[in-house]
Amino acid sequence: MTIFSRRMMSQLTWVAGSYGAAQVLRLVTNVILARLLAPQLFGMMVIVNTLRTGIELLSDIGIGQNIVSNRQGDKPDFYNSAWTIQIIRGILLFGIALLLASPIAGFYESRELVEIIPVVAIVFLLTGFQSPSRYILQKRQEVKTLAYFDVFTGVVTAVVHIALALYSPTIWALVVGLVLSTAICSAASFFLIDYRTHRIAIHKEHVKAIISFGKWVFASSIVFFLAMNFDRLYFAKEIPFALLGIYGIARTFSDMIALLAQRVGNMMVFPKVAGFAKDRSELRPAISGLRKKALLAAALGLSLVVAISDVIIVLLYDDRYLAAAFFLPILMAGTWFSILSTIGESCMLGIGKSVHTAQANLAKLVWLVIAVPLALTYSGFVAALCVIAIADLFRYISLAISQWMEGLSFLRQDIVLLTLFLLLIAGWRLLLVQLGLVADFETWFGYYGNTSHV
Repeated sequence: MTIFSRRMMSQLTWVAGSYGAAQVLRLVTNVILARLLAPQLFGMMVIVNTLRTGIELLSDIGIGQNIVSNRQGDKPDFYNSAWTIQIIRGILLFGIALLLASPIAGFYESRELVEIIPVVAIVFLLTGFQSPSRYILQKRQEVKTLAYFDVFTGVVTAVVHIALALYSPTIWALVVGLVLSTAICSAASFFLIDYRTHRIAIHKEHVKAIISFGKWVFASSIVFFLAMNFDRLYFAKEIPFALLGIYGIARTFSDMIALLAQRVGNMMVFPKVAGFAKDRSELRPAISGLRKKALLAAALGLSLVVAISDVIIVLLYDDRYLAAAFFLPILMAGTWFSILSTIGESCMLGIGKSVHTAQANLAKLVWLVIAVPLALTYSGFVAALCVIAIADLFRYISLAISQWMEGLSFLRQDIVLLTLFLLLIAGWRLLLVQLGLVADFETWFGYYGNTSHV
């Protein structure tokens, strides 16, 4: 009997299905907005969203992870204490964002950011007051309810942003759309559980538990943010906003796969491993078989996506964004290591070893900080792109060592699956070229020449 039951497969279907629906909505929204708005506007929002995420993560003590992992997490005393800490944090982040608006605008030499950042800062207040109900449902593994809420969030975001872009095709459509959609979804979160149980409260023993667990989450979040966003922050200073916007389109697509893996890890693997009641020595055999099957399915699906990813850009976007058709296959191929790393991190969190997550993200960050500037300076943007694509390999290596130390190593399995993944990409691409469904190598590389006008 493994910890992965038929019920879990049903849950996986809901998780993947809702994520797929949300990403379709996100894709449709992105394509429509790309038709209505100029690439440089997306470039500016890359900076805004990256900084917003950074400010959030730089103060993260793992409120959600605490609720999921603590045995008292779904009790009102515990989650109300967590919610109160979250509210205080949101207010502090709002004030910090206001103070940083002018220095950030000066650093990126963009006067618009002086006005944009204070408005976006309202999001910190809204998410601060957001109900902890999502984490409670995650702990209880009520994924069906969460799936419906995620689709609702996607619909709200799509409708609000498109309506505002039609009304005013400026940067403010994206800025106000972010604030308004966050407000609606934050209000809706109180109806996922009984809203009457929410109280402003501080229970010292629960606060102590949250801080104790959260110290490594905090460290990991800082490194995670920098590792995930160093490329955006660095490119924002070194390349034109229009090229940054095109790169952001490609990153959006490649991140979809990585975020799906992260979602499955957080919703399925982490809670299951955390709740595993048997001896640790039985954990690896319990997850090995399904892990192999899941990664085999991922290799088959992702390899095909990599092989056709440039066609997606060509079909959906106009010529202003054509260079993303060159960027995307490179970035998409690198998500394989992101998938492996995410599963590893979920296992480490499940056994209470959050320090390994911080170490893994630090390994990735060190690689990016050293290699990206060198590649861009001496070999150009394509070399920097390849450096970014393989960055999660260093995160994976760190986690592989940690898993071996904890008796949860799957190195041999991963080597076999990586080889299969690469062979599948080559096989799919050769077949599709022969069928005339995708461009040959020369045409694909020529997409990069489309950046000459930005």
